Amino acid sequence: MGITGLADMIKEEAAEAVSSFPLEQYRDRVIALDASIAIYQFRMAMPKIVNRNGENISHLQGLFYRTLHLLENGIRPVFVFDGRPPDLKQPLLARRAEAARARRDAAEPHQAENLPRPLRQDCETLLAYLGVPYVQAPAEAEATCAALVKSGKVWCTATEDMDALPFGSLRLIRHLSSKRNCEVEEFSLPDILQKLEMTQEQFVDLCILLGCDYCGKIRRLGPKKALMLLRQHGTIEQILQNIDPQKHPLPDNWDLEGVRRLFLQPEVADPGQIRLEWRDPDLEGLVRFLAHEKYMNESRVCRRLQRWQEAQPQPEEAQPQQPVSPEAGRQRRLGEFFSVSKRAHPEVRGARARAQAGLRDRQGHILG
Repeated sequence: MGITGLADMIKEEAAEAVSSFPLEQYRDRVIALDASIAIYQFRMAMPKIVNRNGENISHLQGLFYRTLHLLENGIRPVFVFDGRPPDLKQPLLARRAEAARARRDAAEPHQAENLPRPLRQDCETLLAYLGVPYVQAPAEAEATCAALVKSGKVWCTATEDMDALPFGSLRLIRHLSSKRNCEVEEFSLPDILQKLEMTQEQFVDLCILLGCDYCGKIRRLGPKKALMLLRQHGTIEQILQNIDPQKHPLPDNWDLEGVRRLFLQPEVADPGQIRLEWRDPDLEGLVRFLAHEKYMNESRVCRRLQRWQEAQPQPEEAQPQQPVSPEAGRQRRLGEFFSVSKRAHPEVRGARARAQAGLRDRQGHILG
């Protein structure tokens, strides 16, 4: 859920803090992505893709295409996985689980919930083959993303939820996609605080009043009134002393201090202990995992990897040192690693062979 109505409020009250940029603007930047939110989008927003084993692999296809798209644009992604949800979030998760059972889709992961272990392991395996690092957060992924931004290890947080801002992420981008002309929306936390004339602590109070994942809302206190009262009185405690408790009753089990601590002093992975490294994708491993283990369409996998290869800058031509044999200089093909079944339809074999023949790295050898 994130923070109810926060994006709209910022656009109305602090419009200068929001910018739109083409994805190319983030070339050479490191971006931290909330893995659970991204995977939830792939599972729910994309058409369901079921392989021959009856597994829904839409999340793997989405993660594969989006990550390659980021890499092609010179962006270095790092995915952050949720840890144990805070105790204050358990009532919300229980309501979501009940709603899932009512819809008879309890097997599917839902936004901001821990991913089932097999699904998560598949995503980690895919990221490893893509050469992209991932981080395990001890609690909320957005909190660790924000800590990475504040430490300078990454440039911004990419997620659809606005929680990253009260957690302290200096920059948040939304609407990231694999579209060729993708434009993202960037929120600048320092600019938001300046335009709203608030401290980070007051901004957290505003997010609590708007509605968050960790507590209910004060009844009949809408966004405009909440902002007006906070500007006037400075803290939630002062607001409570100046509103009618009968008209604006507090929600049950309202732990204001506990929620504040979650935002201002969250449990996060120590950025100083995190080492981020990127490698070239393991092309052989990707085809083996996606096409041969998960039964994603092999021709599509190979074509997408070929596009990634063709987008890479070509190395400068080296001067030949001494003659080499034709066999030593021969470019190896993907078919040398994976034979084409003789029983496959000729058109399938042809498409597969054409895709495999073009899949070479920038030196002409398959990455192993």
